[in-house]
Amino acid sequence: MMAKSKSANGAAHEVANEVASEVADGLSELGRQVRKQADEAREEAVKGLNSIAETIRQQAREAGAHDDILRNADDVAAGLERAAQYLKANTVDDIREDAETRVRENPWMAIGLALIIGLALGLILRGGRR
Repeated sequence: MMAKSKSANGAAHEVANEVASEVADGLSELGRQVRKQADEAREEAVKGLNSIAETIRQQAREAGAHDDILRNADDVAAGLERAAQYLKANTVDDIREDAETRVRENPWMAIGLALIIGLALGLILRGGRR
């Protein structure tokens, strides 16, 4: 009787280990897929930011804007290009670590920024509905 109990207990332990191993493998694969998608999104963001920067410069010149406006447009475009360069030069993990560091260094600014972004998204998503 005791031998059967130990055998059943050992079999259950073995099954539990196999299930845990399969779950760990599945989570690992999911992590790889998420990281791949995040990297693809990062690459698309780089392209998009550079494209927007070029469009801003082009539109300002084509509109015959004054020197001050051209300088401002160029400053905005340069900021977008710096953001694109940062995204291009850093991995998703690097960006996450930088964000965590900034939030730890200045949590109130992070809360304020999140509030502003949330309000802006709310207004955009709400659109003209009233």
